[in-house]
Amino acid sequence: MLLYCKMRLVQASEMVLTGGWRTLLRDVFYLNRVAVPVEIALDSLRPVTDFKRPPDESVLELSTELLAQRRLVYRFQSRYLKALNYLGQGYRGFALVKGETVAGDIWCADRRQETRATAHPDELWLGIQCAPGEAYTFDMFVDPAHRGGNLAAALQNGTLHLLRKRGITKAYGYFWADNLPALWVHRTLRWRELQRVRASRVLLSKKLNVNSQSAP
Repeated sequence: MLLYCKMRLVQASEMVLTGGWRTLLRDVFYLNRVAVPVEIALDSLRPVTDFKRPPDESVLELSTELLAQRRLVYRFQSRYLKALNYLGQGYRGFALVKGETVAGDIWCADRRQETRATAHPDELWLGIQCAPGEAYTFDMFVDPAHRGGNLAAALQNGTLHLLRKRGITKAYGYFWADNLPALWVHRTLRWRELQRVRASRVLLSKKLNVNSQSAP
């Protein structure tokens, strides 16, 4: 609990420093914002070579050992603390690493019996229910200093390929309809859009499903 509280405080501070108060308020308070749930079968992914990156970059799975040894560097402390918190809950994390620097990461929950992770809270309000062998992906972040050049697509596509190698057959996720870069990434990777959902949130409360609407 202490780690979570510290992470949230640091995250709020960094959001204000990088994006201003408006960015922070948009994250903690919104009404009737439209989310787009998506799914993708992992037997039909685009080749990793479709999103070529420099030779010093690679997508790898995160672990408590890697972070504890400080072998990877996060430019934002909140992402490092969030990674520790997620790993402690049994979630899987994947990062696009440039040298020893984490340029971006993404997280997922699946039904592996050897971990404590089960359903992610987002699954309920999105109307998603992962079956065994499926995963819900969430909280993708790309460091602003490394954005552009298809890095987000390379991170997400590389992660999906690693999930497939680890026995996952299908993945779910979502993006906000007003987030045009996220929309572009998901459509570029050929995610299938499901029924849209309107959600509301006040401060640090859970997101609440308001109602649903048909996909375009």
